Amino acid sequence: MDPWSASTLFVALLILIPLATVVIGLVQAGPKWDHLASTVLWTYVWNTVILVGTVSILSLLFALPQAWLVSAFQFPGRKFFEWALVMPLAIPTYVAAFVYFQHTEAAIPALVEIRKSFGVDAFIWSEKILRYGLLSILMAGVLSPYLYISARTSFSRQQRATIEAARTLGRGPFSVFFTVALPLARPAIVAGLSLILMEVVNDYGAVHFFGVPTLTEGIFRTWFGLGDRSSALRLAGLVMLAVLFVLLIERGQRGKARFSEFSRDQSPTSRVKLGAGGGIVAMTVCLIPLVIGLIYPLWQLIGWAVMTFDTVIRNTFREQLLHSLLLSLITAAVLTGIAVLLVYTSRLHPVRWIRGIIRFSTMGYAAPGAVIAVGVMVSFGMIDRGVKAGSGWLGLADSPFISGTIFAICFAYLVRFLTVAYQPVRAGMTRVCGNLDEASRTMGHSPAGTLFRINIPMIRGTLLAATMLVFVDILKELPLTMILRPTNFETLSTTAFGYAKEGRIHECSVPSLIIIAAGAIGLFILNRFMRHKEA
Repeated sequence: MDPWSASTLFVALLILIPLATVVIGLVQAGPKWDHLASTVLWTYVWNTVILVGTVSILSLLFALPQAWLVSAFQFPGRKFFEWALVMPLAIPTYVAAFVYFQHTEAAIPALVEIRKSFGVDAFIWSEKILRYGLLSILMAGVLSPYLYISARTSFSRQQRATIEAARTLGRGPFSVFFTVALPLARPAIVAGLSLILMEVVNDYGAVHFFGVPTLTEGIFRTWFGLGDRSSALRLAGLVMLAVLFVLLIERGQRGKARFSEFSRDQSPTSRVKLGAGGGIVAMTVCLIPLVIGLIYPLWQLIGWAVMTFDTVIRNTFREQLLHSLLLSLITAAVLTGIAVLLVYTSRLHPVRWIRGIIRFSTMGYAAPGAVIAVGVMVSFGMIDRGVKAGSGWLGLADSPFISGTIFAICFAYLVRFLTVAYQPVRAGMTRVCGNLDEASRTMGHSPAGTLFRINIPMIRGTLLAATMLVFVDILKELPLTMILRPTNFETLSTTAFGYAKEGRIHECSVPSLIIIAAGAIGLFILNRFMRHKEA
């Protein structure tokens, strides 16, 4: 135990407190839990399962053909689609919901005719199918790039010998895809689908806007609607366990299957040039999800922004913009610094317990934002009560509170997004630094001197990319921010959602476009790193 391992242990245990609070909350039933379990709990569960299933299926249809076409074929516009198909990730799901919700209102006359012709039951089912279907399509259009990125990376790295051996045996393009490329890409596909699953479960803005109550929506309703904190905490624990259960099922089903290749030829597969007809089909297949997830929402938001720009831009909006930028940038920089500490400590002391505690401390991204917010609020509430009791015992007039402060929301961001900074920092330090830090220490330099003279200068680009990715995630985070923000503290995400809830859909376009622009910058940096790895 030295200062490096001690500080890592302290940070990791601090991060685990909110998650442990949620787990402990599973055994604490609130006064409204029996009512919740007997009335709406299974509705929340069923709606979440429906959304996860439909969005996953649609994401497979949207992302896998595009990833295979871009990786294995040469057609007009391939280079454009290669990076453009990543860009829908810049649009948060709740922003896309603002755009697509107008179609549910436009369908009201048709629904009225269905009610007149076929009755109330047909009207109810038609309205549900419309809302659930439209919500699933927009979420798949926005989230499918997670799967596209992982699948494209896998397809691009598959060895030429394996693919060309299948071709020489008479396999056509479709047969090669289904029998060779797809099985080899299974780990990447599962990784992409896992991210989509976690984003669907985490979503609050889009499901709230479309009136589809999921488990995350249930946390808000239980806490703020019923006023039952204990039941909300138990519900949050169930959400976290559900996500972990799905991930464990996949790992158990995979078993000891291996996906390694043992050829010395590491050159990528040569692309097959498509004819005129095949090129048109490939462009159409790639264009459909791009229109759904990016082009149409962006075109609509720009049109609304032109109409409402002068109305939205005022002193309060500038303050909200400053809140968002400073909060996101400062927290992202601190998160990246903590990620450097954890990665460097694991390199200094590559022992099992340090790697284990770091692995647990970076699990926050698997938990929905609302779950982490509930854990932070409950744990900080206990600290507040203890401080208040101590202040009264000491005879102090005032006692500090941390629950409704900027510190609380920054700490929650740390718990949720640490892995977003940790993964690229670990990869960059492993790839670039190698054994140079060990060589530096053998020459008499201290661990701190080695870190600041060798490691950090060599991974400056990686640190910048990690900071930018965390910055973008914080900027567009909605449920966590809504629960933990201080009184009268607004960010771009809460401002846009507030406009939409008030029925001022057109005015939400300006803050939404700023969020999208920041997301596009982060995705541009990510795409450059991804192309560098594939090269």
